Amino acid sequence: MTQPFASQPTTAQPAAIHPQPTLAASALAIPRSGIRDIFDRVERVPDAISFAVGEPGETAAPHIVEAGCRAIMDGDTHYTNVLGTEAFREAAAGYTRRIKGLDYDPSCEIQAIDGATIGLYLALKAVIDPGDEVLIPSPYFTSYDAEVMLCGGAIRTVPLRPEHGMRLNARDIEAAIGPRTRAIILNSPGNPTGAVTPMDELERIGEVCARHGIWAISDEVYHPFVFGDEDLHGPDCIGSTAPSIAAAPGMRGRTIVVESLSKTFAMTGWRIGYLLAPHAVIEQTSKIAELMHSSVNSVAMAAGVAALNGPMDHVIAMKHHYALNRRIILDELARCPVLSPITPEGAFYVFVDVRATGLDDVTFCHRLLGEEKVAAVPGSAFGAAGAGFVRLSYAGPIEPTREGARRMRRFAERIA
Repeated sequence: MTQPFASQPTTAQPAAIHPQPTLAASALAIPRSGIRDIFDRVERVPDAISFAVGEPGETAAPHIVEAGCRAIMDGDTHYTNVLGTEAFREAAAGYTRRIKGLDYDPSCEIQAIDGATIGLYLALKAVIDPGDEVLIPSPYFTSYDAEVMLCGGAIRTVPLRPEHGMRLNARDIEAAIGPRTRAIILNSPGNPTGAVTPMDELERIGEVCARHGIWAISDEVYHPFVFGDEDLHGPDCIGSTAPSIAAAPGMRGRTIVVESLSKTFAMTGWRIGYLLAPHAVIEQTSKIAELMHSSVNSVAMAAGVAALNGPMDHVIAMKHHYALNRRIILDELARCPVLSPITPEGAFYVFVDVRATGLDDVTFCHRLLGEEKVAAVPGSAFGAAGAGFVRLSYAGPIEPTREGARRMRRFAERIA
Protein backbone atom coordinates (compact mmCIF):
# COMPACT_ATOMS: atom_id res chain seq x y z
CA MET A 1 0.00 0.00 0.00
CA THR A 2 1.44 3.36 -0.99
CA GLN A 3 2.13 5.71 1.88
CA PRO A 4 0.34 9.03 1.28
CA PHE A 5 3.38 11.17 2.15
CA ALA A 6 6.20 8.95 1.01
CA SER A 7 9.00 10.83 -0.74
CA GLN A 8 9.22 10.27 -4.44
CA PRO A 9 12.50 9.90 -6.28
CA THR A 10 13.60 13.11 -7.99
CA THR A 11 16.16 13.96 -10.59
CA ALA A 12 18.68 16.62 -9.50
CA GLN A 13 18.44 19.84 -11.50
CA PRO A 14 21.25 22.39 -11.83
CA ALA A 15 20.70 25.49 -9.73
CA ALA A 16 19.39 28.42 -11.72
CA ILE A 17 21.83 31.31 -12.13
CA HIS A 18 20.16 34.66 -11.61
CA PRO A 19 21.85 37.97 -12.35
CA GLN A 20 22.82 40.10 -9.34
CA PRO A 21 20.83 43.37 -9.26
CA THR A 22 23.07 46.35 -9.83
CA LEU A 23 23.46 49.62 -7.94
CA ALA A 24 22.51 52.92 -9.57
CA ALA A 25 25.31 54.58 -11.48
CA SER A 26 24.07 57.94 -10.17
CA ALA A 27 24.56 56.76 -6.57
CA LEU A 28 28.00 55.32 -7.28
CA ALA A 29 29.07 58.63 -8.81
CA ILE A 30 28.37 60.59 -5.62
CA PRO A 31 31.70 61.28 -3.86
CA ARG A 32 32.26 60.23 -0.26
CA SER A 33 33.12 63.06 2.10
CA GLY A 34 36.87 63.37 2.65
CA ILE A 35 36.15 64.48 6.21
CA ARG A 36 34.74 61.02 6.96
CA ASP A 37 38.08 59.44 6.05
CA ILE A 38 39.74 61.48 8.79
CA PHE A 39 37.00 60.62 11.28
CA ASP A 40 37.54 56.92 10.57
CA ARG A 41 41.30 57.22 11.18
CA VAL A 42 40.94 59.29 14.37
CA GLU A 43 38.84 56.54 15.94
CA ARG A 44 41.86 54.23 15.67
CA VAL A 45 44.26 56.68 17.37
CA PRO A 46 43.77 56.76 21.16
CA ASP A 47 44.01 60.18 22.84
CA ALA A 48 44.26 62.09 19.57
CA ILE A 49 43.60 65.83 19.57
CA SER A 50 41.08 66.45 16.83
CA PHE A 51 40.80 69.64 14.80
CA ALA A 52 38.61 67.74 12.35
CA VAL A 53 35.11 67.98 13.85
CA GLY A 54 33.12 70.95 12.56
CA GLU A 55 30.73 71.34 15.47
CA PRO A 56 30.60 73.25 18.74
CA GLY A 57 32.26 71.60 21.69
CA GLU A 58 29.36 72.77 23.83
CA THR A 59 25.82 71.44 23.96
CA ALA A 60 22.55 73.35 23.82
CA ALA A 61 21.78 75.77 26.67
CA PRO A 62 19.57 74.48 29.52
CA HIS A 63 16.51 76.53 28.53
CA ILE A 64 16.62 74.96 25.06
CA VAL A 65 16.91 71.41 26.40
CA GLU A 66 14.13 72.05 28.90
CA ALA A 67 11.82 73.23 26.11
CA GLY A 68 12.44 70.02 24.19
CA CYS A 69 11.82 67.86 27.26
CA ARG A 70 8.66 69.79 28.06
CA ALA A 71 7.36 69.20 24.54
CA ILE A 72 7.79 65.44 25.01
CA MET A 73 6.09 65.48 28.42
CA ASP A 74 3.20 67.53 27.01
CA GLY A 75 2.67 65.08 24.17
CA ASP A 76 3.86 67.49 21.48
CA THR A 77 5.01 64.54 19.36
CA HIS A 78 2.67 64.49 16.37
CA TYR A 79 2.87 65.44 12.71
CA THR A 80 3.08 69.16 12.02
CA ASN A 81 2.53 71.40 9.03
CA VAL A 82 5.22 70.66 6.43
CA LEU A 83 6.29 74.31 6.73
CA GLY A 84 6.88 73.79 10.45
CA THR A 85 4.86 74.87 13.46
CA GLU A 86 3.54 78.40 13.46
CA ALA A 87 5.48 79.12 16.66
CA PHE A 88 8.77 78.02 15.06
CA ARG A 89 8.22 80.07 11.91
CA GLU A 90 7.28 83.11 13.97
CA ALA A 91 10.43 82.66 16.05
CA ALA A 92 12.58 82.36 12.92
CA ALA A 93 11.00 85.50 11.49
CA GLY A 94 11.60 87.44 14.72
CA TYR A 95 15.22 86.30 15.00
CA THR A 96 15.91 87.18 11.36
CA ARG A 97 14.41 90.63 11.85
CA ARG A 98 16.44 91.32 15.00
CA ILE A 99 19.77 89.88 13.91
CA LYS A 100 19.83 90.36 10.14
CA GLY A 101 17.37 93.22 9.63
CA LEU A 102 15.38 91.19 7.09
CA ASP A 103 11.61 90.69 7.07
CA TYR A 104 10.05 87.40 5.96
CA ASP A 105 6.40 86.39 6.16
CA PRO A 106 6.21 83.33 8.43
CA SER A 107 3.01 82.17 6.73
CA CYS A 108 4.59 81.58 3.32
CA GLU A 109 8.28 82.62 3.16
CA ILE A 110 9.77 80.46 5.91
CA GLN A 111 10.05 76.67 6.06
CA ALA A 112 11.42 74.47 8.83
CA ILE A 113 14.05 71.98 7.65
CA ASP A 114 15.96 69.04 9.11
CA GLY A 115 19.24 70.95 9.18
CA ALA A 116 21.08 72.92 6.51
CA THR A 117 22.13 69.96 4.35
CA ILE A 118 18.56 68.98 3.48
CA GLY A 119 17.76 72.68 3.08
CA LEU A 120 20.47 73.05 0.43
CA TYR A 121 19.12 70.02 -1.41
CA LEU A 122 15.55 71.38 -1.35
CA ALA A 123 16.73 74.78 -2.57
CA LEU A 124 18.65 73.24 -5.46
CA LYS A 125 15.80 70.90 -6.36
CA ALA A 126 13.42 73.85 -6.56
CA VAL A 127 15.50 75.98 -8.95
CA ILE A 128 17.59 73.73 -11.22
CA ASP A 129 16.76 71.11 -13.83
CA PRO A 130 19.00 68.23 -14.93
CA GLY A 131 21.90 69.63 -16.91
CA ASP A 132 21.68 73.11 -15.39
CA GLU A 133 24.91 74.49 -13.97
CA VAL A 134 25.53 75.63 -10.41
CA LEU A 135 28.51 77.79 -9.47
CA ILE A 136 30.36 76.66 -6.36
CA PRO A 137 33.18 78.84 -5.01
CA SER A 138 36.08 76.50 -4.24
CA PRO A 139 37.29 75.30 -1.77
CA TYR A 140 33.80 74.46 -0.56
CA PHE A 141 31.95 72.46 2.08
CA THR A 142 32.06 68.80 1.11
CA SER A 143 28.35 68.25 0.41
CA TYR A 144 27.86 71.08 -2.10
CA ASP A 145 29.10 69.23 -5.17
CA ALA A 146 27.33 66.00 -4.20
CA GLU A 147 24.00 67.77 -3.71
CA VAL A 148 24.21 69.39 -7.13
CA MET A 149 24.92 65.94 -8.59
CA LEU A 150 21.94 64.45 -6.72
CA CYS A 151 19.75 67.03 -8.44
CA GLY A 152 21.18 66.17 -11.86
CA GLY A 153 23.02 69.47 -12.11
CA ALA A 154 26.49 70.25 -13.41
CA ILE A 155 29.16 71.96 -11.31
CA ARG A 156 31.25 74.97 -12.24
CA THR A 157 33.78 75.99 -9.62
CA VAL A 158 34.87 79.55 -8.93
CA PRO A 159 38.32 79.95 -7.34
CA LEU A 160 38.56 81.50 -3.89
CA ARG A 161 41.93 83.20 -3.89
CA PRO A 162 44.35 83.50 -0.96
CA GLU A 163 45.24 87.03 -2.13
CA HIS A 164 41.56 87.94 -1.54
CA GLY A 165 41.53 86.29 1.87
CA MET A 166 39.40 83.50 0.32
CA ARG A 167 36.43 85.87 0.17
CA LEU A 168 33.85 85.68 -2.61
CA ASN A 169 34.65 87.88 -5.59
CA ALA A 170 32.09 89.23 -8.07
CA ARG A 171 34.52 89.44 -10.98
CA ASP A 172 35.55 85.79 -10.66
CA ILE A 173 31.92 84.74 -10.32
CA GLU A 174 30.86 86.58 -13.47
CA ALA A 175 33.76 85.07 -15.42
CA ALA A 176 32.54 81.57 -14.54
CA ILE A 177 28.91 82.03 -15.64
CA GLY A 178 27.87 79.96 -18.64
CA PRO A 179 24.70 79.73 -20.74
CA ARG A 180 23.19 77.07 -18.45
CA THR A 181 24.15 78.62 -15.12
CA ARG A 182 21.05 78.84 -12.94
CA ALA A 183 22.35 79.31 -9.39
CA ILE A 184 25.34 79.96 -7.19
CA ILE A 185 25.94 78.60 -3.70
CA LEU A 186 27.41 81.24 -1.38
CA ASN A 187 28.87 80.57 2.06
CA SER A 188 29.94 83.40 4.36
CA PRO A 189 31.39 82.96 6.93
CA GLY A 190 32.95 80.19 4.94
CA ASN A 191 33.70 76.56 5.64
CA PRO A 192 36.58 75.58 5.31
CA THR A 193 38.22 79.01 5.10
CA GLY A 194 36.60 81.19 7.79
CA ALA A 195 36.38 84.01 5.22
CA VAL A 196 33.68 86.69 5.58
CA THR A 197 32.60 88.52 2.43
CA PRO A 198 31.80 92.20 3.11
CA MET A 199 28.51 93.80 2.13
CA ASP A 200 29.93 95.91 -0.69
CA GLU A 201 31.22 92.78 -2.45
CA LEU A 202 27.92 90.97 -1.84
CA GLU A 203 26.18 93.91 -3.52
CA ARG A 204 28.43 93.51 -6.56
CA ILE A 205 27.68 89.78 -6.59
CA GLY A 206 23.99 90.62 -6.38
CA GLU A 207 24.32 92.82 -9.46
CA VAL A 208 25.94 89.89 -11.30
CA CYS A 209 23.13 87.54 -10.25
CA ALA A 210 20.48 90.02 -11.38
CA ARG A 211 22.18 90.70 -14.68
CA HIS A 212 22.37 87.00 -15.55
CA GLY A 213 19.10 85.88 -13.96
CA ILE A 214 20.59 83.38 -11.50
CA TRP A 215 19.59 82.38 -7.99
CA ALA A 216 21.76 82.95 -4.94
CA ILE A 217 21.58 80.05 -2.46
CA SER A 218 23.18 81.50 0.66
CA ASP A 219 24.44 79.12 3.36
CA GLU A 220 24.55 81.36 6.44
CA VAL A 221 24.82 78.81 9.24
CA TYR A 222 27.88 80.54 10.80
CA HIS A 223 26.43 84.07 10.63
CA PRO A 224 26.92 85.08 14.32
CA PHE A 225 30.57 84.05 14.49
CA VAL A 226 32.39 87.09 13.14
CA PHE A 227 35.47 88.28 15.01
CA GLY A 228 37.05 91.59 15.80
CA ASP A 229 34.43 93.16 18.10
CA GLU A 230 34.57 91.02 21.21
CA ASP A 231 33.26 93.95 23.31
CA LEU A 232 29.72 92.56 23.56
CA HIS A 233 27.02 94.02 25.76
CA GLY A 234 23.95 92.39 27.30
CA PRO A 235 22.34 88.96 26.97
CA ASP A 236 20.73 89.79 23.61
CA CYS A 237 23.73 91.38 21.89
CA ILE A 238 25.88 89.03 19.85
CA GLY A 239 27.87 91.80 18.21
CA SER A 240 28.67 91.88 14.52
CA THR A 241 27.21 89.20 12.30
CA ALA A 242 28.06 88.34 8.71
CA PRO A 243 26.03 90.30 6.14
CA SER A 244 23.50 88.43 3.98
CA ILE A 245 23.27 88.82 0.21
CA ALA A 246 19.48 88.85 0.72
CA ALA A 247 19.96 92.36 2.14
CA ALA A 248 21.68 93.60 -1.05
CA PRO A 249 19.53 95.81 -3.33
CA GLY A 250 17.17 93.71 -5.45
CA MET A 251 18.35 90.38 -4.00
CA ARG A 252 15.69 89.44 -1.46
CA GLY A 253 13.54 88.01 -4.26
CA ARG A 254 16.49 86.22 -5.88
CA THR A 255 17.96 84.62 -2.76
CA ILE A 256 17.28 81.43 -0.80
CA VAL A 257 18.82 81.68 2.67
CA VAL A 258 19.68 78.38 4.32
CA GLU A 259 19.87 78.58 8.11
CA SER A 260 20.54 76.06 10.83
CA LEU A 261 20.45 76.13 14.62
CA SER A 262 23.28 73.58 14.74
CA LYS A 263 26.23 75.97 14.98
CA THR A 264 24.59 79.07 16.45
CA PHE A 265 22.93 77.26 19.35
CA ALA A 266 25.09 74.10 19.58
CA MET A 267 22.18 71.94 18.40
CA THR A 268 23.89 69.71 15.83
CA GLY A 269 22.08 66.55 16.94
CA TRP A 270 18.66 68.19 17.02
CA ARG A 271 18.66 68.52 13.19
CA ILE A 272 16.67 71.73 12.90
CA GLY A 273 16.94 74.82 10.71
CA TYR A 274 14.90 76.87 8.25
CA LEU A 275 14.74 78.31 4.76
CA LEU A 276 14.03 81.98 4.01
CA ALA A 277 12.86 82.51 0.43
CA PRO A 278 10.19 84.02 -1.81
CA HIS A 279 6.75 82.42 -1.59
CA ALA A 280 7.11 80.80 -5.03
CA VAL A 281 10.25 78.96 -3.89
CA ILE A 282 8.78 77.84 -0.56
CA GLU A 283 5.76 76.42 -2.43
CA GLN A 284 8.13 74.07 -4.25
CA THR A 285 10.54 73.23 -1.42
CA SER A 286 7.67 72.39 0.94
CA LYS A 287 6.02 70.18 -1.69
CA ILE A 288 9.25 68.25 -2.17
CA ALA A 289 9.93 68.06 1.57
CA GLU A 290 6.53 66.56 2.28
CA LEU A 291 7.33 63.69 -0.07
CA MET A 292 10.64 63.13 1.69
CA HIS A 293 9.80 63.35 5.39
CA SER A 294 6.14 64.42 5.90
CA SER A 295 7.14 67.00 8.53
CA VAL A 296 10.03 68.17 10.68
CA ASN A 297 10.60 66.83 14.20
CA SER A 298 8.08 68.54 16.49
CA VAL A 299 10.29 68.31 19.60
CA ALA A 300 13.26 69.88 17.81
CA MET A 301 11.04 72.75 16.71
CA ALA A 302 9.84 73.34 20.27
CA ALA A 303 13.46 73.54 21.38
CA GLY A 304 14.18 75.78 18.38
CA VAL A 305 11.52 78.25 19.49
CA ALA A 306 13.24 78.54 22.87
CA ALA A 307 16.61 79.03 21.16
CA LEU A 308 15.47 81.70 18.71
CA ASN A 309 13.34 83.63 21.21
CA GLY A 310 15.55 83.19 24.25
CA PRO A 311 18.65 84.88 25.66
CA MET A 312 21.86 84.90 23.65
CA ASP A 313 24.23 84.34 26.60
CA HIS A 314 25.24 80.91 25.32
CA VAL A 315 25.94 82.22 21.82
CA ILE A 316 28.01 85.11 23.19
CA ALA A 317 30.03 82.72 25.36
CA MET A 318 30.78 80.47 22.36
CA LYS A 319 31.80 83.50 20.30
CA HIS A 320 34.26 84.61 22.99
CA HIS A 321 35.59 81.05 23.26
CA TYR A 322 36.16 80.73 19.51
CA ALA A 323 37.86 84.14 19.42
CA LEU A 324 40.30 82.99 22.12
CA ASN A 325 41.01 79.67 20.39
CA ARG A 326 41.47 81.48 17.10
CA ARG A 327 44.11 83.74 18.63
CA ILE A 328 45.89 80.76 20.26
CA ILE A 329 46.20 78.94 16.93
CA LEU A 330 47.22 81.98 14.90
CA ASP A 331 49.87 83.01 17.45
CA GLU A 332 51.33 79.49 17.59
CA LEU A 333 51.41 78.93 13.82
CA ALA A 334 52.88 82.40 13.24
CA ARG A 335 56.05 81.10 14.90
CA CYS A 336 56.48 78.46 12.18
CA PRO A 337 58.03 79.66 8.90
CA VAL A 338 56.62 76.77 6.83
CA LEU A 339 52.97 77.14 7.90
CA SER A 340 50.93 80.02 6.47
CA PRO A 341 47.42 80.35 7.90
CA ILE A 342 44.86 82.54 6.16
CA THR A 343 43.54 84.71 8.98
CA PRO A 344 39.91 83.68 9.49
CA GLU A 345 37.32 86.41 10.00
CA GLY A 346 34.46 84.14 11.05
CA ALA A 347 33.10 80.62 11.66
CA PHE A 348 35.53 78.46 13.68
CA TYR A 349 37.98 77.25 11.05
CA VAL A 350 41.45 78.25 9.91
CA PHE A 351 42.82 77.22 6.52
CA VAL A 352 46.57 76.66 6.62
CA ASP A 353 48.94 76.56 3.64
CA VAL A 354 51.34 73.64 4.24
CA ARG A 355 53.05 73.54 0.85
CA ALA A 356 56.33 74.92 2.21
CA THR A 357 56.71 71.74 4.28
CA GLY A 358 57.32 69.75 1.10
CA LEU A 359 54.33 67.47 1.75
CA ASP A 360 51.01 67.39 -0.03
CA ASP A 361 48.00 68.06 2.20
CA VAL A 362 46.86 64.41 2.42
CA THR A 363 50.31 63.14 3.40
CA PHE A 364 50.73 66.02 5.85
CA CYS A 365 47.47 65.12 7.64
CA HIS A 366 48.19 61.39 7.70
CA ARG A 367 51.66 61.89 9.15
CA LEU A 368 50.49 64.56 11.60
CA LEU A 369 47.94 62.13 13.00
CA GLY A 370 50.34 59.19 13.05
CA GLU A 371 53.35 61.01 14.49
CA GLU A 372 51.80 63.70 16.71
CA LYS A 373 48.27 62.38 17.32
CA VAL A 374 46.69 65.54 15.87
CA ALA A 375 43.84 65.28 13.38
CA ALA A 376 43.33 67.87 10.63
CA VAL A 377 41.38 67.67 7.38
CA PRO A 378 43.24 67.81 4.03
CA GLY A 379 42.23 70.84 2.01
CA SER A 380 41.71 68.67 -1.06
CA ALA A 381 38.67 67.18 0.72
CA PHE A 382 37.04 70.55 -0.06
CA GLY A 383 37.71 70.49 -3.78
CA ALA A 384 40.80 70.69 -5.97
CA ALA A 385 41.39 74.34 -5.04
CA GLY A 386 42.03 73.25 -1.45
CA ALA A 387 45.06 71.14 -2.33
CA GLY A 388 48.12 72.17 -0.35
CA PHE A 389 46.07 73.44 2.60
CA VAL A 390 44.67 71.82 5.73
CA ARG A 391 41.57 72.81 7.71
CA LEU A 392 41.63 73.16 11.48
CA SER A 393 38.42 73.48 13.50
CA TYR A 394 39.03 75.42 16.72
CA ALA A 395 35.66 74.83 18.41
CA GLY A 396 37.06 72.52 21.10
CA PRO A 397 38.41 73.13 24.62
CA ILE A 398 41.20 75.68 25.09
CA GLU A 399 44.03 73.49 26.40
CA PRO A 400 43.75 70.73 23.76
CA THR A 401 43.61 73.52 21.16
CA ARG A 402 46.83 75.03 22.52
CA GLU A 403 48.58 71.66 22.71
CA GLY A 404 47.39 70.58 19.27
CA ALA A 405 48.72 73.78 17.70
CA ARG A 406 52.09 73.23 19.43
CA ARG A 407 52.30 69.70 18.10
CA MET A 408 51.42 70.81 14.59
CA ARG A 409 54.15 73.49 14.64
CA ARG A 410 56.67 70.98 16.02
CA PHE A 411 55.77 68.47 13.30
CA ALA A 412 56.03 71.03 10.50
CA GLU A 413 59.41 72.29 11.69
CA ARG A 414 60.73 68.74 11.99
CA ILE A 415 59.82 67.68 8.46
CA ALA A 416 60.68 70.92 6.63
